[in-house]
Amino acid sequence: MDKPHYPCRPIGSVDVLANTLGVHIRKLRSIASKVDSSYTSYELKPHPVTNKVRTVVEPKHELKKIQKKINSRIFLHVNFPEYLQGGIRATSQSKRDYIENASRHGRSQTLINLDVKNFYPNIKVDVVRDIFKYFFKFSDDVVEILTTLTTYRGSVPQGGCTSSYLANLVFFNDEYRIVSSLRGRNLRYTRLLDDITISSVKTIDNKTSVKLIKDVAGMLRKRNLSLKSPKTKVTDRSEMHKDFEVTGLCVRASEPKVRKKDRRFIRLLVFQCESQAKTDRTSDEYHKNWNKTSGLVAKLKRLNHSQAKDYRKRLAEILPLYDEYREKQIVKRAYVALKVPVTSHEKIGTIRSYNNLIYQLGILSRTNKKVAKGLSKSLKAYYSSVPTIENFWEN
Repeated sequence: MDKPHYPCRPIGSVDVLANTLGVHIRKLRSIASKVDSSYTSYELKPHPVTNKVRTVVEPKHELKKIQKKINSRIFLHVNFPEYLQGGIRATSQSKRDYIENASRHGRSQTLINLDVKNFYPNIKVDVVRDIFKYFFKFSDDVVEILTTLTTYRGSVPQGGCTSSYLANLVFFNDEYRIVSSLRGRNLRYTRLLDDITISSVKTIDNKTSVKLIKDVAGMLRKRNLSLKSPKTKVTDRSEMHKDFEVTGLCVRASEPKVRKKDRRFIRLLVFQCESQAKTDRTSDEYHKNWNKTSGLVAKLKRLNHSQAKDYRKRLAEILPLYDEYREKQIVKRAYVALKVPVTSHEKIGTIRSYNNLIYQLGILSRTNKKVAKGLSKSLKAYYSSVPTIENFWEN
C-alpha cells in the first residue's frame, strides 16, 4: 500500500462529528469559536548551531482534549503506508520513529537527504481543508469545523496534538506516485515529517540525483512548500570523509549505528555519573544526569551496541537516591495524597501528581523499602479508579 487510506464512512454532519468525538454539539462549536485564545506559546532552547529560537504552542485543556479525540477517533483509523515514519502511533509491527526510518536505508551506496523548509508554519489552512475534504471526504460543514479545530492563525501549529497526523497527510495525493516510481527503479523513499530520504544500494549518478530532487521539489510546490537548500545533500558511500547518515544515525552497515562522536559522548556521560556518584547520588543534578545517560544507553541497546550491556550494569550500581530531607517530603506528600477526595481523582492535575508520587516511591524503595512499599500499596488501593493519562483525554 503506497497511498494513505481511510477505511471508515465519511462523516456527513457536525452532529455525527460531535457524536464521534463524544461531545455535545454546542460544546464543540463553542470550543471551535475560541480557538485563537486556546493556545499557550513558549520558546524552545536556542539551536546549538544556528542559535535560532523556535516558538511552539500548546493547546489549552478543552481544545487539547478535542484534538486528542480527533486523533484517536479519526486519524488512528487511517492506514498509513510504511514510508511515512514520524508522528504516527507505533505498532508491534512498526516502530515508526527515527531508528526505524534509518533502518530502511541500510547498506546504501547513495543517500539523498532532503529537508522541508519551515514545514509546519507553511502548511496553510487551505491544505488542511483539502485533507478533510478530499482525503477523508467529509461534508463541507464538518471540513470547516475540523479545519478550525486543528489550525492556528492560518497554519498547522507546531505543538498541536493533531499536527503530526496532518503533516503525514499533506501529500496524500502525490507522494505515493513518487514512491511507486522510485520502487520501480529499486530506490527507497521515507519521510519522517519534514525529513525526506531517498537511497539506493547502487550508485545514483548526478543527473539522476538532480532529477529526483526536482521531482520531490515539484511535489512540495503543489502545497506551496519548498526544500531547505542548505540541508539538501547527496552522499556516496565511498566518500569516507562525509557523514553517511539518516536522521542522525550512520547507515553504512546493514543496520543503523550510533555515530562515533555520540558513542564517545555516552561513554563520557557514564564515566561522569560514576565520578559524581562517589560523592553525590541524591541531588537533582545527579538525578537529571543519570536519567539522561540512562536514556542514551537505552538507545544503544535498541541499536544492538556491544557496550550497552556493560553501561547498563554500571549505571545499575549507581542508581539515584533520595536524602533524608527528600524522603520526609515524599512521605508527607503521600499522606496528603491519601486525603484527596475521590471526586478529584479524575482531574488531570491529580492524575499527574499520583503518577509522579508512585515514581518517586519507586526511587525511595532503594533506601527505605518498607516505607515505600507500604505507601505505594496504600496509594494504589486508594487511587484504584484513577484513569491513565491516555484514558483521561478520551473521556
